[in-house]
Amino acid sequence: MRIAGVSLEDSFLSVSIVDKKIGIIKPVKSEDIKLPLSEQERTSVFKETFRRLKEDYKADSLVIGLNFSSFSHNFIDMPSLSKADMKNAILYELEKYLPLPPEEYTYDFLVISKTQNRMRTLVLSIRKDKLNGLFGAAGDSGLELAGVRCSFIEGLNEFIASGKVKDAVFIYAAEAAYYLAELKGQMPVLFKAVPKGKDAAPELENIAASIGGDIYISGHPDPDVLNKLNTKTFALSPANAIALSALKKSKVEMNFLPAGLLPEKKDYYPYAIGAMTALAVAIFFFTEIYSYYKDYSALSNTEKKIEQIKNKASGPLETRKKMETIYEKRKLLHEFQGKRNLNIKVLTELSRVLPKDVWLTGMSVDEKGKVDMEGFAKRAAGIIEPLSKSKLFRKIEFVSPIISQDGQEKFSIRLELAG
Repeated sequence: MRIAGVSLEDSFLSVSIVDKKIGIIKPVKSEDIKLPLSEQERTSVFKETFRRLKEDYKADSLVIGLNFSSFSHNFIDMPSLSKADMKNAILYELEKYLPLPPEEYTYDFLVISKTQNRMRTLVLSIRKDKLNGLFGAAGDSGLELAGVRCSFIEGLNEFIASGKVKDAVFIYAAEAAYYLAELKGQMPVLFKAVPKGKDAAPELENIAASIGGDIYISGHPDPDVLNKLNTKTFALSPANAIALSALKKSKVEMNFLPAGLLPEKKDYYPYAIGAMTALAVAIFFFTEIYSYYKDYSALSNTEKKIEQIKNKASGPLETRKKMETIYEKRKLLHEFQGKRNLNIKVLTELSRVLPKDVWLTGMSVDEKGKVDMEGFAKRAAGIIEPLSKSKLFRKIEFVSPIISQDGQEKFSIRLELAG
């Protein structure tokens, strides 16, 4: 898999391509591309760049990173809610913070901290009209769009992943501004943006002093900032961090790609369950068939001995005693064989009447003719009717609640053999 990460600065594009094979990630290409001022010309550069990534460098997927200044960010205190309820609640909360209706934005959120009844949530929002041109250029190139990220957030994730400190100040020097994050327990609790210029150094110094702790800086800071702040440098390529975001989960996981454009994830779980079930059924059949022929062979040998005894018996009494013994053994073997045949008979009938989307994971038949079975189905309630129509089964009932699991319903049914 080859991933291209593109970071948009004010006047240039930063591109990084990485390749992942057998779990090993290798850098392939990196370059900076100057952007014109005209919006129309910039769109043309996007299209040409994405086309080259697809055709010249054989990239499969694209992740786009946008400047932190393109986003609105808010820390919102909320009651403890489920993730589904949070999406609706945040949509209403954003009306208080955004200048346009929330429907005009794409947003993502992350729970920063939790208490018993409250949680603090980070929400980043970006206007949809800022993304439309990029989506169009990506679509024209044929690249699969794997994500839309915030370049500063992905750089922060790389710093967190380095494991240097849990509490620190991280500053990224972008082209036109310094972006600052305060970390507590490796989670961001404060963001600041400081424009570059002569006042940047004292302002950053004041902010860092009020926070305390170690200061790390990345990007291209001005010399006076380095002189003012007692910082440690952290090497970082935003475009590379953006490309890597498609290959791993991050501490501050945020993706602004609309749900309709997210790559479809294949769920291999049903296939695995089906394969294991088929294997279990095959082993069951093999065991039963082997046992059947083994019993059949023993029964045939018994029949031969009966004939031999009949021929060799010297007298009626002796012959009778031997015959009674042999017939008793024969009776036991017939009963044992009958039980074996019963399992096969039940399984054959189940295979005939059950819908094709039903998978059995277990089945047992006791000496009284009671059958217990477990398995998965798309709709467990639809199993009862075909079983009821079978002349072999009666008293069909669920013995435990139906459980939904990964789009399937797990069931447990008990029935009796008729006759």
